[in-house]
Amino acid sequence: MLIYSLVGLTFIIWTGIYFLYFRQQVIAWFSNRFGKDRPTPVEDNAPEAQLPFSYTPPPKDDKS
Repeated sequence: MLIYSLVGLTFIIWTGIYFLYFRQQVIAWFSNRFGKDRPTPVEDNAPEAQLPFSYTPPPKDDKS
């Protein structure tokens, strides 16, 4: 039982040391990975949607 408690204590100590040493990098990674994304700005001068084809109506026949 002593071995298991020493292994657990060692694991906790090493995790704490690692977190304290790399604290800024770990926090930046967590905020980038799980944080809220900022919405992309919407452009007011967005171009109109282009259709993949063009339609020209047939010419009118004036046979009067």
